[in-house]
Amino acid sequence: MMMKTFGVLIALFSSAVLAKPIFETTTEEKTGGWPAVSRTLAGLIIGFDADLKSQADEEMADKDVKAGDYQLLFASRKLPLSADRKTFLLVRPKSSPYFQTFYGAHTFFHWIVDDQNRILYAGNADAFRVLGSSRHGMKDIQQAQCHGGKCYLVKYSFKAGKYEETSCSTQDIDSNKVTKGCTSEPAR
Repeated sequence: MMMKTFGVLIALFSSAVLAKPIFETTTEEKTGGWPAVSRTLAGLIIGFDADLKSQADEEMADKDVKAGDYQLLFASRKLPLSADRKTFLLVRPKSSPYFQTFYGAHTFFHWIVDDQNRILYAGNADAFRVLGSSRHGMKDIQQAQCHGGKCYLVKYSFKAGKYEETSCSTQDIDSNKVTKGCTSEPAR
C-alpha cells in the first residue's frame, strides 16, 4: 500500500510540474497551520450534502465530539483564483482531528467558497490544483483521481458562476506518460 501511495504521489508531482500549478494540495497533506473556518462556513459546508452530514454526525458521536461543532472539522486556505483579488477559500477536512467521513481510500473532499459563502465547486480527489490558465476572469482548476495504475487529470474552467469540466487527460502511473482524453471514466 505504501509503495502504491508513493507511486501515485510521484505521478501527481511530476504532472504538477508539467501543468505548472500555482497552488496544490493532496490527500496526505497535513493541515496544521491552515486557518480554521467560521462556524457559519462550517455549517454551510456540512449542510451541502445531507448524506455527508449524517455520516459526520455519526462519527462525531462515536468520537465524543460535541454535536454540531463542525468548525472543528475543517481548515481553509485563500486561493489565488481571480485577477481582481477577490477572496476565495479552499475548504478541506482537517488532518487532525482525522474524520474518515471526509476521506476515501486516498481521496479527500474539498470545496471552493467565495466571499459571499457561495460554494462554487465541490470535489473529492487525490489532488487539487489551481492552474496558471484562466477563463472568464478566474483561474482554471484541476483535480486528479488515481486508481488502476492511472491518474485522471480533470480540468475545470469557470463559466456562468461555477466551475465546469472542460477536459480530461490520463496519466500512466508507471511511465508518467500523459495522453489527452480519459481511457475510462474517472470516479467523481
